[in-house]
Amino acid sequence: MLEMTRRALLATPVVLAAGAALGQTPKTLTIGVVSDPVTLDPAFSASFFENAVFYCLHETLLVAAPDGSISPGLATHSNPEPMRHVLTLRPGLTYHDGTPVDAASVKANLDRYLDPATASIRKADFGPLADVVVTGPLVVELRMSAPYAPLPLVLTNRAGMVVSMAAVKRLGADFATQAVGCGPYKLRSWTKNSELVLERFDGYWRGPNHGFDRLAFRPIPDETVRLANLRSGTLQLIDALPPQSVAGLAQDRSVRVSQMPSLGFNAWSFNVTRKPFDDPRVRRAFAAAVDPSVIQRVVYFGTGEVAHGPLSPAVGWAFDKAYAPPGFDPARAKALLAEAGITAPLPVSITVTNSPQMVRIAQVAQAQANQAGFKVEVKQIDPTSLITVLRQRDFDICMSPWSGRYDPDGNTYFWFTKDGPNNFAGYDNPQVTTWLQQARTEADQAKRVDLYHKVQDQLAQDAPVLFLHFDAIIQASSAKLSWTQYPDAVWRLYDAKLV
Repeated sequence: MLEMTRRALLATPVVLAAGAALGQTPKTLTIGVVSDPVTLDPAFSASFFENAVFYCLHETLLVAAPDGSISPGLATHSNPEPMRHVLTLRPGLTYHDGTPVDAASVKANLDRYLDPATASIRKADFGPLADVVVTGPLVVELRMSAPYAPLPLVLTNRAGMVVSMAAVKRLGADFATQAVGCGPYKLRSWTKNSELVLERFDGYWRGPNHGFDRLAFRPIPDETVRLANLRSGTLQLIDALPPQSVAGLAQDRSVRVSQMPSLGFNAWSFNVTRKPFDDPRVRRAFAAAVDPSVIQRVVYFGTGEVAHGPLSPAVGWAFDKAYAPPGFDPARAKALLAEAGITAPLPVSITVTNSPQMVRIAQVAQAQANQAGFKVEVKQIDPTSLITVLRQRDFDICMSPWSGRYDPDGNTYFWFTKDGPNNFAGYDNPQVTTWLQQARTEADQAKRVDLYHKVQDQLAQDAPVLFLHFDAIIQASSAKLSWTQYPDAVWRLYDAKLV
Protein backbone atom coordinates (compact mmCIF):
# COMPACT_ATOMS: atom_id res chain seq x y z
CA MET A 1 0.00 0.00 0.00
CA LEU A 2 1.26 3.47 -0.87
CA GLU A 3 1.99 5.83 1.99
CA MET A 4 0.86 9.43 1.94
CA THR A 5 3.77 11.49 0.68
CA ARG A 6 4.80 14.85 2.06
CA ARG A 7 3.71 16.46 -1.21
CA ALA A 8 0.27 14.84 -0.95
CA LEU A 9 -0.10 16.00 2.63
CA LEU A 10 0.81 19.56 1.71
CA ALA A 11 -1.73 19.43 -1.11
CA THR A 12 -4.49 18.29 1.23
CA PRO A 13 -6.60 21.13 2.68
CA VAL A 14 -6.23 21.21 6.45
CA VAL A 15 -8.68 22.99 8.74
CA LEU A 16 -6.87 23.41 12.02
CA ALA A 17 -8.62 23.41 15.36
CA ALA A 18 -8.86 26.86 16.88
CA GLY A 19 -6.17 26.15 19.44
CA ALA A 20 -3.79 24.92 16.79
CA ALA A 21 -4.39 28.02 14.68
CA LEU A 22 -3.24 30.14 17.62
CA GLY A 23 -0.04 28.15 17.93
CA GLN A 24 -1.26 26.03 20.82
CA THR A 25 -0.73 22.26 20.96
CA PRO A 26 -3.78 20.47 19.53
CA LYS A 27 -5.65 18.28 22.03
CA THR A 28 -4.91 14.73 20.85
CA LEU A 29 -6.34 11.38 21.88
CA THR A 30 -3.72 8.68 21.32
CA ILE A 31 -5.10 5.21 20.69
CA GLY A 32 -3.37 1.82 20.62
CA VAL A 33 -4.77 -0.61 18.03
CA VAL A 34 -3.83 -4.14 16.98
CA SER A 35 -3.10 -3.32 13.36
CA ASP A 36 -3.02 -0.68 10.67
CA PRO A 37 -5.94 -0.59 8.24
CA VAL A 38 -5.51 -2.27 4.89
CA THR A 39 -7.63 0.39 3.16
CA LEU A 40 -9.57 3.51 4.11
CA ASP A 41 -12.12 3.00 1.33
CA PRO A 42 -15.39 1.50 2.64
CA ALA A 43 -16.04 -0.06 -0.77
CA PHE A 44 -13.20 -2.50 -0.19
CA SER A 45 -12.88 -2.69 3.57
CA ALA A 46 -12.98 -6.28 4.81
CA SER A 47 -10.62 -6.28 7.76
CA PHE A 48 -11.97 -6.03 11.30
CA PHE A 49 -8.94 -3.93 12.20
CA GLU A 50 -10.08 -1.12 9.90
CA ASN A 51 -13.15 -0.52 12.01
CA ALA A 52 -11.08 1.26 14.66
CA VAL A 53 -10.58 4.14 12.23
CA PHE A 54 -13.59 3.88 9.91
CA TYR A 55 -16.39 5.22 12.09
CA CYS A 56 -14.33 8.26 13.01
CA LEU A 57 -13.34 9.04 9.41
CA HIS A 58 -16.63 8.14 7.73
CA GLU A 59 -20.28 8.68 8.58
CA THR A 60 -23.24 6.39 7.94
CA LEU A 61 -26.64 7.22 6.51
CA LEU A 62 -28.30 5.76 9.61
CA VAL A 63 -26.83 5.26 13.10
CA ALA A 64 -27.09 2.29 15.46
CA ALA A 65 -26.96 2.80 19.21
CA PRO A 66 -25.21 0.24 21.45
CA ASP A 67 -28.58 -1.47 22.04
CA GLY A 68 -29.17 -1.84 18.28
CA SER A 69 -31.84 0.84 18.01
CA ILE A 70 -31.65 2.92 14.83
CA SER A 71 -31.70 6.70 14.57
CA PRO A 72 -31.04 9.17 11.75
CA GLY A 73 -27.45 9.80 10.74
CA LEU A 74 -26.82 11.67 7.53
CA ALA A 75 -30.43 10.90 6.65
CA THR A 76 -33.82 9.97 8.02
CA HIS A 77 -35.43 6.74 6.83
CA SER A 78 -38.94 5.63 6.02
CA ASN A 79 -40.33 2.42 4.51
CA PRO A 80 -43.70 3.39 2.99
CA GLU A 81 -43.94 0.13 1.05
CA PRO A 82 -42.27 -3.26 1.66
CA MET A 83 -39.94 -2.80 -1.31
CA ARG A 84 -39.36 0.96 -1.15
CA HIS A 85 -37.08 2.72 1.32
CA VAL A 86 -36.82 6.51 1.36
CA LEU A 87 -33.76 8.38 2.64
CA THR A 88 -34.02 12.13 3.25
CA LEU A 89 -30.66 13.81 3.81
CA ARG A 90 -29.98 16.61 6.24
CA PRO A 91 -29.54 19.95 4.47
CA GLY A 92 -26.16 21.66 4.19
CA LEU A 93 -23.95 18.58 4.59
CA THR A 94 -20.50 18.47 2.99
CA TYR A 95 -17.63 16.04 2.65
CA HIS A 96 -14.23 16.87 4.08
CA ASP A 97 -13.23 18.43 0.73
CA GLY A 98 -16.24 20.77 0.71
CA THR A 99 -18.30 18.95 -1.93
CA PRO A 100 -21.98 18.52 -1.02
CA VAL A 101 -23.52 15.42 0.51
CA ASP A 102 -26.70 15.45 -1.56
CA ALA A 103 -29.00 12.91 -3.18
CA ALA A 104 -26.88 12.71 -6.35
CA SER A 105 -23.78 11.98 -4.27
CA VAL A 106 -25.51 9.26 -2.25
CA LYS A 107 -26.80 7.63 -5.42
CA ALA A 108 -23.31 7.75 -6.94
CA ASN A 109 -21.91 6.06 -3.83
CA LEU A 110 -24.49 3.30 -3.79
CA ASP A 111 -24.18 2.79 -7.55
CA ARG A 112 -20.42 2.46 -7.05
CA TYR A 113 -20.97 -0.25 -4.43
CA LEU A 114 -23.41 -2.08 -6.71
CA ASP A 115 -21.45 -1.80 -9.98
CA PRO A 116 -19.86 -5.19 -10.80
CA ALA A 117 -16.94 -3.29 -12.36
CA THR A 118 -16.11 -1.82 -8.95
CA ALA A 119 -15.92 -5.32 -7.44
CA SER A 120 -16.88 -3.90 -4.05
CA ILE A 121 -17.62 -6.39 -1.28
CA ARG A 122 -20.37 -3.99 -0.18
CA LYS A 123 -22.54 -5.15 -3.07
CA ALA A 124 -23.65 -8.21 -1.12
CA ASP A 125 -24.70 -6.05 1.84
CA PHE A 126 -27.58 -4.55 -0.16
CA GLY A 127 -29.25 -7.87 -0.93
CA PRO A 128 -32.14 -7.42 -3.41
CA LEU A 129 -31.56 -3.70 -4.03
CA ALA A 130 -32.65 -3.19 -7.66
CA ASP A 131 -32.36 0.56 -8.19
CA VAL A 132 -31.35 3.82 -6.50
CA VAL A 133 -33.48 6.75 -7.64
CA VAL A 134 -33.06 10.45 -6.88
CA THR A 135 -36.52 11.93 -6.24
CA GLY A 136 -35.41 15.31 -4.91
CA PRO A 137 -32.22 17.27 -4.18
CA LEU A 138 -31.95 15.59 -0.78
CA VAL A 139 -34.18 12.52 -1.29
CA VAL A 140 -33.14 9.08 -2.49
CA GLU A 141 -35.32 6.01 -2.92
CA LEU A 142 -33.93 2.49 -2.60
CA ARG A 143 -36.15 0.21 -4.63
CA MET A 144 -35.91 -3.49 -3.87
CA SER A 145 -36.79 -6.54 -5.95
CA ALA A 146 -37.92 -8.30 -2.75
CA PRO A 147 -38.50 -7.31 0.88
CA TYR A 148 -35.22 -7.03 2.80
CA ALA A 149 -35.58 -6.86 6.57
CA PRO A 150 -31.90 -6.10 7.41
CA LEU A 151 -31.60 -2.97 5.22
CA PRO A 152 -31.94 -0.24 7.90
CA LEU A 153 -29.22 -1.88 10.01
CA VAL A 154 -27.10 -2.43 6.89
CA LEU A 155 -27.14 1.35 6.41
CA THR A 156 -25.65 1.82 9.90
CA ASN A 157 -22.57 -0.14 8.81
CA ARG A 158 -19.90 0.24 6.14
CA ALA A 159 -22.46 -0.09 3.34
CA GLY A 160 -24.09 3.06 4.71
CA MET A 161 -20.87 5.09 4.50
CA VAL A 162 -20.64 7.63 1.69
CA VAL A 163 -17.48 9.30 0.40
CA SER A 164 -16.58 12.21 -1.85
CA MET A 165 -16.98 10.91 -5.38
CA ALA A 166 -14.97 13.91 -6.59
CA ALA A 167 -12.05 12.62 -4.51
CA VAL A 168 -12.58 9.06 -5.78
CA LYS A 169 -12.31 10.34 -9.34
CA ARG A 170 -9.35 12.61 -8.60
CA LEU A 171 -7.28 10.17 -6.54
CA GLY A 172 -8.00 6.89 -8.28
CA ALA A 173 -6.17 4.04 -6.55
CA ASP A 174 -4.67 6.48 -4.03
CA PHE A 175 -8.13 6.97 -2.52
CA ALA A 176 -7.41 3.83 -0.46
CA THR A 177 -4.79 5.77 1.51
CA GLN A 178 -6.21 9.30 1.20
CA ALA A 179 -9.94 8.71 1.65
CA VAL A 180 -12.28 11.70 1.91
CA GLY A 181 -15.45 11.06 3.89
CA CYS A 182 -17.85 13.15 5.95
CA GLY A 183 -17.33 11.75 9.45
CA PRO A 184 -16.41 13.70 12.58
CA TYR A 185 -12.69 13.52 11.74
CA LYS A 186 -10.77 13.83 8.47
CA LEU A 187 -7.45 12.32 7.46
CA ARG A 188 -4.39 14.41 8.32
CA SER A 189 -1.53 11.93 7.81
CA TRP A 190 -0.74 8.24 7.65
CA THR A 191 2.72 6.83 8.19
CA LYS A 192 2.24 3.15 7.47
CA ASN A 193 2.80 0.86 10.49
CA SER A 194 3.60 3.86 12.66
CA GLU A 195 0.74 6.34 13.10
CA LEU A 196 -2.50 7.39 11.42
CA VAL A 197 -3.76 10.82 12.45
CA LEU A 198 -7.29 12.13 12.01
CA GLU A 199 -8.17 15.79 12.49
CA ARG A 200 -11.41 17.39 13.61
CA PHE A 201 -13.93 18.19 10.85
CA ASP A 202 -15.80 21.33 11.83
CA GLY A 203 -18.47 20.69 9.20
CA TYR A 204 -19.67 17.49 10.89
CA TRP A 205 -23.46 17.39 11.20
CA ARG A 206 -23.47 17.03 14.97
CA GLY A 207 -21.46 20.24 15.24
CA PRO A 208 -17.82 21.28 15.77
CA ASN A 209 -17.65 20.58 19.52
CA HIS A 210 -15.47 17.50 19.29
CA GLY A 211 -13.82 16.37 22.49
CA PHE A 212 -10.44 16.27 20.75
CA ASP A 213 -8.74 18.14 17.92
CA ARG A 214 -6.98 15.01 16.70
CA LEU A 215 -7.08 11.22 17.03
CA ALA A 216 -3.75 9.42 16.66
CA PHE A 217 -3.98 5.65 15.99
CA ARG A 218 -0.81 3.67 16.66
CA PRO A 219 -0.60 0.00 15.59
CA ILE A 220 0.87 -2.08 18.42
CA PRO A 221 0.33 -5.82 17.81
CA ASP A 222 1.67 -6.93 21.20
CA GLU A 223 -1.13 -6.76 23.77
CA THR A 224 1.26 -6.41 26.73
CA VAL A 225 3.00 -3.47 25.06
CA ARG A 226 -0.35 -1.77 24.38
CA LEU A 227 -1.31 -2.15 28.03
CA ALA A 228 2.06 -0.92 29.27
CA ASN A 229 1.70 2.20 27.12
CA LEU A 230 -1.78 2.81 28.53
CA ARG A 231 -0.57 2.51 32.11
CA SER A 232 2.32 4.86 31.42
CA GLY A 233 0.01 7.47 29.89
CA THR A 234 1.52 7.26 26.39
CA LEU A 235 -1.85 5.96 25.18
CA GLN A 236 -5.26 6.99 26.48
CA LEU A 237 -7.35 4.24 24.86
CA ILE A 238 -6.54 0.69 23.74
CA ASP A 239 -8.32 -2.09 21.92
CA ALA A 240 -8.28 -5.83 22.64
CA LEU A 241 -7.25 -5.72 26.27
CA PRO A 242 -5.84 -9.15 27.23
CA PRO A 243 -8.46 -10.92 29.41
CA GLN A 244 -5.84 -12.03 31.93
CA SER A 245 -5.25 -8.36 32.76
CA VAL A 246 -8.82 -7.54 33.73
CA ALA A 247 -8.68 -8.69 37.36
CA GLY A 248 -5.37 -6.97 38.08
CA LEU A 249 -6.49 -3.67 36.59
CA ALA A 250 -9.39 -3.49 39.02
CA GLN A 251 -6.91 -2.10 41.56
CA ASP A 252 -5.45 0.51 39.19
CA ARG A 253 -7.36 3.75 39.62
CA SER A 254 -5.65 5.35 36.63
CA VAL A 255 -7.24 2.87 34.21
CA ARG A 256 -10.86 2.10 33.35
CA VAL A 257 -11.77 -1.30 31.89
CA SER A 258 -14.95 -1.49 29.81
CA GLN A 259 -16.65 -4.81 28.99
CA MET A 260 -19.80 -5.82 27.14
CA PRO A 261 -21.01 -8.86 25.12
CA SER A 262 -19.87 -8.93 21.51
CA LEU A 263 -22.14 -9.07 18.46
CA GLY A 264 -19.61 -11.26 16.72
CA PHE A 265 -17.83 -14.54 17.16
CA ASN A 266 -14.32 -15.93 17.22
CA ALA A 267 -14.21 -18.85 14.83
CA TRP A 268 -11.96 -20.77 12.47
CA SER A 269 -12.82 -21.51 8.85
CA PHE A 270 -12.07 -24.94 7.41
CA ASN A 271 -11.00 -24.88 3.76
CA VAL A 272 -13.70 -27.18 2.41
CA THR A 273 -12.46 -26.82 -1.19
CA ARG A 274 -9.41 -29.06 -0.76
CA LYS A 275 -8.24 -32.06 1.20
CA PRO A 276 -8.46 -33.00 3.99
CA PHE A 277 -11.36 -30.73 5.00
CA ASP A 278 -13.40 -31.32 1.85
CA ASP A 279 -14.69 -34.31 3.82
CA PRO A 280 -17.28 -33.22 6.43
CA ARG A 281 -16.32 -36.18 8.61
CA VAL A 282 -12.82 -34.78 8.97
CA ARG A 283 -14.21 -31.34 9.80
CA ARG A 284 -16.53 -32.80 12.43
CA ALA A 285 -13.63 -34.84 13.78
CA PHE A 286 -11.48 -31.75 14.28
CA ALA A 287 -14.40 -29.92 15.89
CA ALA A 288 -14.94 -32.84 18.27
CA ALA A 289 -11.23 -32.88 19.13
CA VAL A 290 -11.19 -29.27 20.39
CA ASP A 291 -12.71 -28.23 23.70
CA PRO A 292 -13.69 -24.53 23.54
CA SER A 293 -14.41 -24.51 27.28
CA VAL A 294 -10.68 -25.00 27.93
CA ILE A 295 -9.90 -22.10 25.61
CA GLN A 296 -12.51 -20.00 27.39
CA ARG A 297 -10.87 -20.78 30.73
CA VAL A 298 -7.14 -20.62 29.97
CA VAL A 299 -7.09 -18.00 27.19
CA TYR A 300 -10.11 -15.81 27.94
CA PHE A 301 -9.88 -16.18 31.74
CA GLY A 302 -13.61 -16.66 32.09
CA THR A 303 -14.60 -13.58 30.08
CA GLY A 304 -17.18 -13.98 27.32
CA GLU A 305 -18.68 -17.41 26.69
CA VAL A 306 -18.25 -20.52 24.57
CA ALA A 307 -19.78 -20.29 21.08
CA HIS A 308 -21.84 -23.06 19.52
CA GLY A 309 -22.90 -21.20 16.38
CA PRO A 310 -23.05 -17.79 14.68
CA LEU A 311 -25.97 -16.32 16.64
CA SER A 312 -24.61 -14.02 19.32
CA PRO A 313 -26.01 -13.66 22.85
CA ALA A 314 -25.81 -9.90 22.31
CA VAL A 315 -28.79 -10.24 19.94
CA GLY A 316 -31.22 -11.64 22.48
CA TRP A 317 -34.21 -12.13 20.16
CA ALA A 318 -32.30 -14.59 17.95
CA PHE A 319 -29.98 -16.28 20.45
CA ASP A 320 -30.99 -19.70 21.80
CA LYS A 321 -29.60 -20.19 25.31
CA ALA A 322 -30.55 -23.87 25.29
CA TYR A 323 -28.78 -24.69 22.02
CA ALA A 324 -26.20 -27.45 22.61
CA PRO A 325 -24.95 -29.30 19.50
CA PRO A 326 -22.45 -32.18 19.80
CA GLY A 327 -19.27 -30.83 21.36
CA PHE A 328 -15.91 -31.97 22.65
CA ASP A 329 -15.62 -35.75 22.29
CA PRO A 330 -12.13 -37.17 21.50
CA ALA A 331 -13.48 -40.70 21.06
CA ARG A 332 -15.99 -39.44 18.50
CA ALA A 333 -13.19 -37.53 16.73
CA LYS A 334 -11.12 -40.71 16.38
CA ALA A 335 -14.13 -42.69 15.15
CA LEU A 336 -14.92 -40.06 12.50
CA LEU A 337 -11.33 -40.11 11.25
CA ALA A 338 -11.43 -43.88 11.04
CA GLU A 339 -14.72 -43.68 9.15
CA ALA A 340 -13.02 -41.31 6.70
CA GLY A 341 -10.28 -43.90 6.16
CA ILE A 342 -7.57 -42.06 8.06
CA THR A 343 -5.42 -44.31 10.20
CA ALA A 344 -2.18 -42.32 10.64
CA PRO A 345 -1.91 -38.87 12.29
CA LEU A 346 -3.36 -36.41 9.78
CA PRO A 347 -1.13 -33.36 9.05
CA VAL A 348 -3.03 -30.06 9.03
CA SER A 349 -2.09 -26.45 9.67
CA ILE A 350 -3.83 -23.72 11.65
CA THR A 351 -3.13 -20.15 10.46
CA VAL A 352 -3.50 -17.37 13.02
CA THR A 353 -2.26 -13.83 13.45
CA ASN A 354 0.82 -13.39 15.59
CA SER A 355 -0.97 -11.85 18.57
CA PRO A 356 -0.23 -13.71 21.82
CA GLN A 357 -3.92 -14.47 22.39
CA MET A 358 -4.50 -15.99 18.94
CA VAL A 359 -1.31 -18.03 19.19
CA ARG A 360 -2.36 -19.35 22.62
CA ILE A 361 -5.74 -20.44 21.24
CA ALA A 362 -4.03 -22.28 18.38
CA GLN A 363 -1.59 -23.98 20.74
CA VAL A 364 -4.40 -25.24 22.98
CA ALA A 365 -6.25 -26.62 19.96
CA GLN A 366 -3.01 -28.09 18.60
CA ALA A 367 -2.42 -30.09 21.77
CA GLN A 368 -6.02 -31.34 21.89
CA ALA A 369 -6.27 -32.24 18.20
CA ASN A 370 -2.94 -34.07 18.26
CA GLN A 371 -4.33 -36.39 20.93
CA ALA A 372 -7.31 -37.23 18.72
CA GLY A 373 -5.44 -38.24 15.57
CA PHE A 374 -4.25 -35.03 13.93
CA LYS A 375 -0.73 -33.66 13.50
CA VAL A 376 -1.15 -29.90 13.77
CA GLU A 377 1.25 -27.18 12.67
CA VAL A 378 0.60 -23.60 13.80
CA LYS A 379 1.39 -20.91 11.22
CA GLN A 380 1.65 -17.27 12.31
CA ILE A 381 1.02 -14.27 10.04
CA ASP A 382 0.82 -10.53 10.62
CA PRO A 383 -2.71 -9.11 11.05
CA THR A 384 -2.71 -7.12 7.80
CA SER A 385 -2.13 -10.36 5.84
CA LEU A 386 -5.11 -12.17 7.32
CA ILE A 387 -7.77 -11.00 4.87
CA THR A 388 -5.55 -11.92 1.90
CA VAL A 389 -4.94 -15.42 3.23
CA LEU A 390 -8.66 -15.91 3.83
CA ARG A 391 -9.74 -14.60 0.44
CA GLN A 392 -7.18 -16.70 -1.41
CA ARG A 393 -8.06 -19.76 0.72
CA ASP A 394 -4.37 -20.29 1.34
CA PHE A 395 -4.97 -22.36 4.47
CA ASP A 396 -6.25 -25.62 5.93
CA ILE A 397 -7.79 -23.94 8.98
CA CYS A 398 -7.64 -20.17 9.49
CA MET A 399 -8.85 -17.83 12.20
CA SER A 400 -11.91 -15.90 11.01
CA PRO A 401 -12.93 -13.43 13.71
CA TRP A 402 -16.07 -11.41 13.10
CA SER A 403 -17.08 -8.19 14.81
CA GLY A 404 -20.71 -9.05 14.21
CA ARG A 405 -23.85 -7.28 13.09
CA TYR A 406 -26.94 -6.18 14.97
CA ASP A 407 -29.13 -8.23 12.64
CA PRO A 408 -28.35 -12.00 12.53
CA ASP A 409 -28.42 -11.82 8.73
CA GLY A 410 -25.01 -10.17 8.98
CA ASN A 411 -23.63 -13.09 11.01
CA THR A 412 -24.95 -15.73 8.62
CA TYR A 413 -25.80 -14.77 5.05
CA PHE A 414 -22.36 -13.43 4.12
CA TRP A 415 -20.64 -16.41 5.71
CA PHE A 416 -22.67 -19.41 4.61
CA THR A 417 -24.01 -18.70 1.12
CA LYS A 418 -21.95 -19.74 -1.90
CA ASP A 419 -20.93 -16.25 -3.04
CA GLY A 420 -20.96 -14.56 0.36
CA PRO A 421 -17.98 -12.23 0.82
CA ASN A 422 -17.08 -13.89 4.13
CA ASN A 423 -17.51 -17.44 2.90
CA PHE A 424 -13.81 -18.06 3.36
CA ALA A 425 -14.46 -21.78 3.82
CA GLY A 426 -15.91 -22.22 0.33
CA TYR A 427 -19.08 -23.74 1.83
CA ASP A 428 -22.12 -24.41 -0.36
CA ASN A 429 -25.35 -25.95 0.96
CA PRO A 430 -28.41 -25.01 -1.16
CA GLN A 431 -30.82 -25.65 1.73
CA VAL A 432 -28.91 -23.27 4.00
CA THR A 433 -28.91 -20.67 1.23
CA THR A 434 -32.70 -21.04 0.83
CA TRP A 435 -33.32 -20.61 4.55
CA LEU A 436 -31.09 -17.54 4.70
CA GLN A 437 -32.77 -15.98 1.68
CA GLN A 438 -36.16 -16.57 3.27
CA ALA A 439 -35.01 -15.06 6.57
CA ARG A 440 -33.94 -11.78 5.01
CA THR A 441 -37.28 -11.34 3.20
CA GLU A 442 -39.46 -12.32 6.19
CA ALA A 443 -40.99 -9.50 8.24
CA ASP A 444 -42.23 -11.72 11.10
CA GLN A 445 -39.44 -11.89 13.68
CA ALA A 446 -40.54 -15.24 15.13
CA LYS A 447 -40.42 -16.84 11.67
CA ARG A 448 -36.98 -15.35 11.10
CA VAL A 449 -35.75 -16.85 14.37
CA ASP A 450 -36.99 -20.29 13.34
CA LEU A 451 -35.11 -20.06 10.06
CA TYR A 452 -31.88 -18.95 11.72
CA HIS A 453 -32.11 -21.82 14.20
CA LYS A 454 -32.51 -24.28 11.32
CA VAL A 455 -29.39 -22.82 9.73
CA GLN A 456 -27.49 -23.14 13.00
CA ASP A 457 -28.47 -26.82 13.31
CA GLN A 458 -27.32 -27.55 9.77
CA LEU A 459 -24.02 -25.77 10.29
CA ALA A 460 -23.33 -28.06 13.23
CA GLN A 461 -23.75 -31.01 10.86
CA ASP A 462 -21.75 -29.59 7.95
CA ALA A 463 -19.06 -27.94 10.13
CA PRO A 464 -17.64 -25.45 7.61
CA VAL A 465 -16.56 -23.32 10.57
CA LEU A 466 -15.41 -24.19 14.07
CA PHE A 467 -17.10 -21.75 16.44
CA LEU A 468 -14.92 -21.18 19.50
CA HIS A 469 -15.99 -18.17 21.49
CA PHE A 470 -18.30 -15.22 21.87
CA ASP A 471 -15.74 -12.72 23.05
CA ALA A 472 -16.50 -10.02 25.52
CA ILE A 473 -15.57 -6.64 24.12
CA ILE A 474 -12.76 -5.67 26.49
CA GLN A 475 -11.26 -2.24 25.98
CA ALA A 476 -9.44 0.03 28.38
CA SER A 477 -8.81 3.71 28.72
CA SER A 478 -7.45 6.33 31.01
CA ALA A 479 -9.82 6.73 33.94
CA LYS A 480 -10.12 10.39 32.92
CA LEU A 481 -11.50 9.54 29.48
CA SER A 482 -15.26 9.48 28.89
CA TRP A 483 -16.37 7.49 25.81
CA THR A 484 -19.11 5.13 24.62
CA GLN A 485 -18.53 1.41 24.07
CA TYR A 486 -20.30 -0.58 21.34
CA PRO A 487 -20.92 -4.36 21.05
CA ASP A 488 -19.23 -4.52 17.63
CA ALA A 489 -15.97 -3.29 19.24
CA VAL A 490 -16.00 -0.25 16.97
CA TRP A 491 -15.06 3.21 18.21
CA ARG A 492 -17.28 6.17 17.43
CA LEU A 493 -15.29 8.83 19.26
CA TYR A 494 -17.02 12.10 18.46
CA ASP A 495 -18.26 12.26 22.06
CA ALA A 496 -14.98 11.14 23.69
CA LYS A 497 -13.59 13.70 26.15
CA LEU A 498 -11.39 14.04 29.18
CA VAL A 499 -13.34 14.60 32.39
